Amino acid sequence: MYTIYGSSRKGNSEWLGVRAFEGIPHVSVDLANTMIQPVEDRRHHGGFLPIGDDYRRIVEEMLEHDDIVFITPIYWYSMSTKMKLFIDRFSESLRDEDLRFRERMQGKRFHLIAVGGDDPKEKGRALVTQFDHIATFLGARLETAILAEGNAPGDVERDTVALAEIDAFREKMSKAWLITIRCG
Repeated sequence: MYTIYGSSRKGNSEWLGVRAFEGIPHVSVDLANTMIQPVEDRRHHGGFLPIGDDYRRIVEEMLEHDDIVFITPIYWYSMSTKMKLFIDRFSESLRDEDLRFRERMQGKRFHLIAVGGDDPKEKGRALVTQFDHIATFLGARLETAILAEGNAPGDVERDTVALAEIDAFREKMSKAWLITIRCG
């Protein structure tokens, strides 16, 4: 499993992600501790230019995993800027013949954990739809979407419905990991 944290601060979404993977081996990246530059869309003007940042290393690491977990706060009814910068760079990866990005994304399972403060279970549905479209476009599938309520640090700990969903998710992922170990 590969987890991608997209918050710019330590807070609710990170806390929920840590809880989701307690006791489960996984690889994670915190985009707040990386340098990812915006994409310059040159698809129709000579192709993408190399950018000297952390994106390529992260995407290559991500491609080694079947389950990819996107953990983000909900900012203005969408994902965080850090997460958006990362996903925008998928356009570049799609044109990189050496990376074989689309081919390697086929069949991957996406999981979304998002936390927001303005009725996220309703207003976060557009974010779920956005991740579903991203997954479908890449030949992957959005398998899990957990929307939790939290604004100030610690608020999410009172969202009992989301906590139950996280615990069920952790159990499911733990079983999947054990099956992989036994069969792999």
